[in-house]
Amino acid sequence: MNLTKQITSIIIGMLPFFMNGQNSYSQKREYGFNGKVKKVTSYMVHVSKYQIPVDTLDYFGKSTINFNEKGDVITYNRMYDLPNHQFKSSAVYSGTGKNISYKETSKLNDESAKVINYKFIWTDALNYKIESASETADLRFITLNTDFTIDKVVFKINGYQSEEKASYHYNNENQLEKIVYKVISTENDITTVKDDVRIIQSVDVFNNATVIYFYEKESARVPKSVLFRYYEYY
Repeated sequence: MNLTKQITSIIIGMLPFFMNGQNSYSQKREYGFNGKVKKVTSYMVHVSKYQIPVDTLDYFGKSTINFNEKGDVITYNRMYDLPNHQFKSSAVYSGTGKNISYKETSKLNDESAKVINYKFIWTDALNYKIESASETADLRFITLNTDFTIDKVVFKINGYQSEEKASYHYNNENQLEKIVYKVISTENDITTVKDDVRIIQSVDVFNNATVIYFYEKESARVPKSVLFRYYEYY
């Protein structure tokens, strides 16, 4: 798997886990967080030798999102320590509601840092794209459901494209328990299709997911990785 696919796979992993429907758009609502969330820190940990991790000691991915009281993202920091690749990114956001832009500074291994400005451009009430004037930047198209949950994400960069289509599964109490993403990726005229399955294992008092298992397919018995999330509230 090349670096683009690896980073894209982790980005998919960090996509929102929706717990409820709400009546007006904010980034916090798109991420599916409940309550007056101030900060969310996520750790991704590999499952090795069929041993499911119970802590974050050996994490390979970490992200931290800070929100203001309106639910707008203030900063979003990420780091991924992959085989032969170390990636770091820091983004500072401006704007509120749907009027959002941000500046991202990213660094891969020993390469010079890249600074790229992005902007949310809405084409209608439920569709927007994240684009930049930079020719080297990725391009993302997001389609939302009527409750602002993500329906589909299309990611394009350097001749590589992936499309993730989400389906949501709820228990008898109408609480979200599983999301299945159908992932279609194309590179060098070769198309692959796979599932990305994540099952919520535990939630906090605000019904925000705290432990999520990731599986390569619905029939898998052992997860491939575990996401741990920690929340701070206003």
